[in-house]
Amino acid sequence: MPRQPDPDVDQRIRRAAVGMLLSRGLDFTMDEVALAAGVGRASVFRRYATKRDLLLEAMRGLTDSSVATPDTGSFRGDLLAIVRETMSAWSAMGPVSLQMYGAAGQDPEVAEIMRTMMRDRLRDDWGIFDRALARGELRPDVDPWLLTDMSVGFITYRGMLRIDFPTPEEVVDVLIAGFGVR
Repeated sequence: MPRQPDPDVDQRIRRAAVGMLLSRGLDFTMDEVALAAGVGRASVFRRYATKRDLLLEAMRGLTDSSVATPDTGSFRGDLLAIVRETMSAWSAMGPVSLQMYGAAGQDPEVAEIMRTMMRDRLRDDWGIFDRALARGELRPDVDPWLLTDMSVGFITYRGMLRIDFPTPEEVVDVLIAGFGVR
């Protein structure tokens, strides 16, 4: 009878792969993941036939990290917190993000993982729009997806082209003025 995979080993391999992805980008080997996980290389290959399979799992693992949705008491304050967090994340992960966006342009599965990861994160922040509407700070006809795409997309664009970010306040002020937010 075949042996069942050890869930602890599975978890250690996934954590090691996510750690490698965050620290090294796409440039790591299956052997390095095995070493970081404290398992033999056969354990990694038994679970992931190719490095691509392991990379896809590591990218999915990035979505497991949750960030608290801000609630500062104002729409401007909440949006400012999200813009700051996004700029900080880009600054910390810029080279990895560049590699992931490049891979997304070539691999539809990577693109889908990134789309899902970004949409899930933005959906997690949806409460800021509900609260802003209730406080009368946001017009009811404002498209929240467009507003978030404009803020996160702008930061991604600047990050990819290695153009300095304006201050978070400048970004938020332009968004608020452009969307006619009260």
